[in-house]
Amino acid sequence: MRIAVFAYNFPHKKTQDFLFRLFIEQADVALVLAANPVELGIPPAAVRMKVRGGGGLVHPCKISERMGWRYEVVEHNSARTIELLREERIDAAVISGARILKSHVIEAVPKGVINFHPGLLPEGRGLDAMQWAIYEDRPIGVTAHLIDGRVDAGLVLLKREIPIQEDDTVFDLSQRLMDVQSDMLPEAIDLLGQGTAGLESVGRGNLHRKMPPEIEAQISDRLRARQARMNEAKS
Repeated sequence: MRIAVFAYNFPHKKTQDFLFRLFIEQADVALVLAANPVELGIPPAAVRMKVRGGGGLVHPCKISERMGWRYEVVEHNSARTIELLREERIDAAVISGARILKSHVIEAVPKGVINFHPGLLPEGRGLDAMQWAIYEDRPIGVTAHLIDGRVDAGLVLLKREIPIQEDDTVFDLSQRLMDVQSDMLPEAIDLLGQGTAGLESVGRGNLHRKMPPEIEAQISDRLRARQARMNEAKS
């Protein structure tokens, strides 16, 4: 399959991890569609989830050039994106960094667009999926799915729950979620190559909004309480 990657046009961990993994797995990447940053106006998280400073990240343009992949800076939902997908005869696409893609772009990719959502769908739909899973005492994990015009919907390729260790912090779990997404990438592409017959729909679930800071501030305590219950169950 000829693959396009929806990416960000700035150093970004998920974009970098996915591009490196696709190269290692010898995926037939024909096109990287890189979107410029957009000011979202989202307030800073009450609990830190990411490494400060962004050290060790390489610009995706440099990575793509070294890999020999066509790199185009483009607004993802534009007519130009559809032109590029058709020019390169793209079969499938992977999201390594993108805002919500519109239906006309999704439909321009014959086999579908794979997204890796940091939550188990449908219960973990929406924003701050890991934080809501901790707050609501649900399993934490990743869902690889083929997107459609709705938010966190479509057909499920695979799901993977991540373990919680007794000394994990919220930061640890956030980083593990990132690593698991990259690990699932080759299997998700292989499954898509086998066709979509028999795949189940994501199903219905509550769509979570951005977690309010006063609730997010409770997440670390909620996680410690879950770990305490886990330790009690072992004893």
